Amino acid sequence: MVEEQLGKFKEELRRAATKLRSYHPRQVKVVFHDDADGVTAAAITCRSLESLGHKPSLVCIEKAFPEALELIQSGEGNLVVYVDIGSAHADLIAKLNADRNLTLILDHHDAQPSPSSWVLNLNPELLGVDGETYASGATVCYAFAKELGVADAFMAVLAVIGSSEVPGDPKGLNRESLNDAVKAGLVELSESKTGLKITCTLAGEKAPRERLSTKLTVLSSVGYYRGGPLMAVDLCLGRRVSGVEEFVAKLEEERRAINQQLLSRIRSEGLKRDGVVQWLHAGDSFKGMGTKVIGTFLSYLSFQRRFVDRGLYLVGFMNMEPEIPGLGRLRGSHVKVSARAPDVLASLIKDGDKPPLSLLLPEAAKCVGGFGDGHSVAASGVIPKGRELDFIRSMNDLAEGRRPSRPSSLLEFMERS
Repeated sequence: MVEEQLGKFKEELRRAATKLRSYHPRQVKVVFHDDADGVTAAAITCRSLESLGHKPSLVCIEKAFPEALELIQSGEGNLVVYVDIGSAHADLIAKLNADRNLTLILDHHDAQPSPSSWVLNLNPELLGVDGETYASGATVCYAFAKELGVADAFMAVLAVIGSSEVPGDPKGLNRESLNDAVKAGLVELSESKTGLKITCTLAGEKAPRERLSTKLTVLSSVGYYRGGPLMAVDLCLGRRVSGVEEFVAKLEEERRAINQQLLSRIRSEGLKRDGVVQWLHAGDSFKGMGTKVIGTFLSYLSFQRRFVDRGLYLVGFMNMEPEIPGLGRLRGSHVKVSARAPDVLASLIKDGDKPPLSLLLPEAAKCVGGFGDGHSVAASGVIPKGRELDFIRSMNDLAEGRRPSRPSSLLEFMERS
């Protein structure tokens, strides 16, 4: 079933590749997410577009801010390619685009169909394939490069590194890129006590793909306001990046110190609890870093059984900087909200007994004037500063079956349950 649906997805990629080849844009933009999957997806896409004679510019966004999308979609006759981000907001992107620019979304997060032929939402989720298991942003971009006829072994290695965020042995598109990289002799496989060990080489460094993935995520997220995302893409493209090892070590130490401060606070004060939600607010603790760091911290915290109730939604907030590097300043003050499902809750979500975060968090964010997206057990969003308690109340109302103020996909879930 999965193979059949992936075959149909590749047909969609093939049609999109044909459309792209016949399109002659004035400008080309690649918009990517600030983690290893987003960075490797951007590098693969840049290499693909350069093979076709284009000169893409790069923009890294942490979340799909409507203001940011409006700036990105401005102009006419351009090509815009979103990688590892955007699928959940295809309708808004189409509205802002107004049929002016050919726009491709290459993603694996929970998605909604595009209402416009000028915005192609290329995501296996839309064909019923679990994007959390059988794909990643990077492997979707690699599959697209193959349909364009420009894929190479170098891209396959990047796809393998990008897909390391997907737990377990690689399947689907993730397995295909791994097979290609192994066949080219650029990736080594071995068995370990914990499963398949995958060793890759990036910019002359041979290491387990998890280590290379962490390095790229640290650069792009912790170093978001210090040129880290573009530095990470350059590294993936084999360009010389001076002092990168020292910079990564510095960023990792800064993040580790703040994580320890937060853990100490939780150890002494505990997490706040309200209904089915347990939460913390990091405030300005991560100031100067990209907001991906709160999600990374929550992922770690979700496994700390001393502090976390494994059956409750885990939520974290942090204050956001007003700037998007290379794009502009946002209006108003915002807070990043991230959520994770600890293991017991994750099992309940998988069995259909609890609503997934991919539905719950975006709906709760909408209730307070924000937005969000993500996967079933990990999601994030942005809300206006000062609305955190309202968000928690909305999340509780929705999770416990109290109807939201308007019909929604979450309402449909509750009616089915």
